[in-house]
Amino acid sequence: MIIDTDKRIMLSHFELDRRIGGFPYPTLTLVEGANDTGKSVFVQQVTYGALKNCYRVRYITTENTIRSLLRDMRSLTYDVREYFLTGKLRVTELHVEKLSWNRLISKKYLRMMNKLIEKDNRSDVFVIDSITYIATHSSNKDILEFFTTMRNTVDEYNKAVFITIHPHSFDEDLLVRVRSVCGGHITLDIADMGGRTIRLLNIKKLRGASRATNLIISFEVDPAFGIKVVPFSQAKA
Repeated sequence: MIIDTDKRIMLSHFELDRRIGGFPYPTLTLVEGANDTGKSVFVQQVTYGALKNCYRVRYITTENTIRSLLRDMRSLTYDVREYFLTGKLRVTELHVEKLSWNRLISKKYLRMMNKLIEKDNRSDVFVIDSITYIATHSSNKDILEFFTTMRNTVDEYNKAVFITIHPHSFDEDLLVRVRSVCGGHITLDIADMGGRTIRLLNIKKLRGASRATNLIISFEVDPAFGIKVVPFSQAKA
């Protein structure tokens, strides 16, 4: 894949843009973390930044309705209603919780998402939040096929895709292979620093990055502000 290093997805967040330097475009980036580590908030920040920088976004959610997603983003000051109304942001709901799941249904869902992104010529940036529930009912072969096909789509059709997962839904060998397929790999964790609970954003890998990777950024989720970087950031030795 040839990456245009001058074309980037900035996040419209001063501290994050200063430290990360934006995301290369195109990219396939894996956003990995346990529950409540801030995965959804982070990809919502990516969505907001991409829209502010004139990219068209499709947000595929398995955890929200359209209304609740727009409400949640607005509550974090990521007001994207105007982009939604003008078609620059499109939201696709995938209701997964009440289905009677098996491997065949999971495989169909994974292939459907691949085809959706491949055929969508009206969007530049895609967020899938998340594939965790689908992955728990999928075979390792189908999950790896999903990511490999997605990587080929990113390369061939010049798109940016961000996918959130809970790592405990994957066995370790599969997770290593999935990470290797992705050009970007971000982890989110929760830590206690001085009696203060914060979240840690670790840029493990970002092919085509304009800044050094293995960068750790600590932040809080402020209901009135969104992501608030706090002064515990550190570069991993």
